[in-house]
Amino acid sequence: MHTKIPRAHWTGSAFTLVEILVVVIILGIAGAIIVPSIGSRDDLKAAAAARVIMADLIFTQNLAITNQGNRFVAFDTVGQKYSVTDSAQVVIQHPVNHVNYVQKFGGKSQADLPDLKLVSTNFVGISGVVQKTIGFDELGTPLTCNAAGVTETLTTGTMTIQAGKYTLKVDIEPYTGQISVNRVPKVASSSQARTPFRGDWLGSSCFD
Repeated sequence: MHTKIPRAHWTGSAFTLVEILVVVIILGIAGAIIVPSIGSRDDLKAAAAARVIMADLIFTQNLAITNQGNRFVAFDTVGQKYSVTDSAQVVIQHPVNHVNYVQKFGGKSQADLPDLKLVSTNFVGISGVVQKTIGFDELGTPLTCNAAGVTETLTTGTMTIQAGKYTLKVDIEPYTGQISVNRVPKVASSSQARTPFRGDWLGSSCFD
């Protein structure tokens, strides 16, 4: 004997194709408005540039240890760029795209860090002379280097980048090579030096 099981009947109404298309169009319009607004935030652009610089410095340090020889990052505030070079200060090839390892600021493409400016660099050796090139020896110790290729142990290492009115300062500690990124206040005072970022937003890195 077969027992019939009653079937449940759907009494509600479903979305029509027109209604779904309307929702998709509204989301598309909202995305077109919101995404450019997010991308125009100067703090996010500056933070992204700081991460790129940190990554390139760490790569250069690792390259020096791996090859057991000095490797450098030469900064050019006039040309708004920096280059990764070998022990002879010749620009090396980028390991991914196999072109000269040169990072530009203010370019039109995303690879050129658009809307960013390299404001200043300050790499000081044990002699007290300021150089524009920072490097690492075979042990990963931060160095300074002049145009003649003479190196010194780094005692102070800083650089400043800017996106719109938002400015960040990148500090490299001597001997340890620890990197920290801090915001430069718009109006500096004797009671206000600089405001560090939250570690979970930008963070810091150590070469060790």
